[in-house]
Amino acid sequence: MHKYYFFKILALLFLPFHTFAYDFSFQKGDNLLQIDFEGNHIKEIKFDLKINGQRNFGIINYHNDEIYILLNTDQISFDNFKKVFPKPQKNKKLTKKINFNWEISEMTISKEYSLFSNKLNFIYDKGFESMMFYDSQKEFELSILPQLDGNKQIYLFSKNAGQFFYAQKISKHMNGGALIGKGSFRKFDDYDLNIKVKDFSIDKNSKFYNLLFTSRMLDIFSVLQNSQDEFNYLEVPVQKKGKVFNFDHAIMLGGTVAFSFKGEANPSERVATVNGTYGPLYLFEKNFKNVPFLSEFFGKNVEESLLAADFKVKKNGNKTDFIFNPLSILTPGKTRNFFDIWE
Repeated sequence: MHKYYFFKILALLFLPFHTFAYDFSFQKGDNLLQIDFEGNHIKEIKFDLKINGQRNFGIINYHNDEIYILLNTDQISFDNFKKVFPKPQKNKKLTKKINFNWEISEMTISKEYSLFSNKLNFIYDKGFESMMFYDSQKEFELSILPQLDGNKQIYLFSKNAGQFFYAQKISKHMNGGALIGKGSFRKFDDYDLNIKVKDFSIDKNSKFYNLLFTSRMLDIFSVLQNSQDEFNYLEVPVQKKGKVFNFDHAIMLGGTVAFSFKGEANPSERVATVNGTYGPLYLFEKNFKNVPFLSEFFGKNVEESLLAADFKVKKNGNKTDFIFNPLSILTPGKTRNFFDIWE
């Protein structure tokens, strides 16, 4: 699909249609464009375009105060979908309310994963009002809806967190997991979102897996079970400003090891920096909670553990560096500032 096709169609909304006097129809091969008028005003636009072998059909209906847009696409990749995805902000030139609907038969996320019978709807009234996107199997859902207080809430759900992070070019090494996110929406480049993921694993070919392997040395239970690539829970509070994502006091739990981290990422520039700490905590606390000495020794949470280590991740393009600080393992946790040790 040509990445500008959608914008060319929407550009018709701003043309001075009152200059036309007759209905217009144009067809070349499999491509058709038809414009119908009522008096000196546009009444309806129809188009049927075949791009890269895929059919794209659309109807734009004009009413006194509203414009209804319906698009229908056979197949589109998620990357191309993002390129043409409408992100309307305030527009004083547009006086009509827009009700936009896009139906997509198949959206390919990766070679192994697709979403089928997808529906996107957004409402625009001189500014963005609301949006909903979901597939027929409810594998993925995204909604931005107005609240009674005048603010907007963003809601995100995915049955396959690994594929969601892959599509967003955040990580290609997470497998599975159920994802849910809620937050406050101001603009498409300005929102807060708290993301939670349950029951996922990390690809053993990932560089990050080396960090997980070193964590086993701090966790005898994970050494015996040999399963520290599996995690129970991930929570990341995200704030987006412009192209930059910031996250602070994020946590990841698996077996008896807990990670706590913060950082900043700019996916468009393919750069990211993460500072964090990990240590064996929860299963120790559970099994030895009645033994006072051991309870104090292993701490009550990730930022109080005696047996904990610091790490740093730096990504620049295709290069990702993992830095592990072994000297931090036996540093008393209650006197350490985990997040600032690298700054």
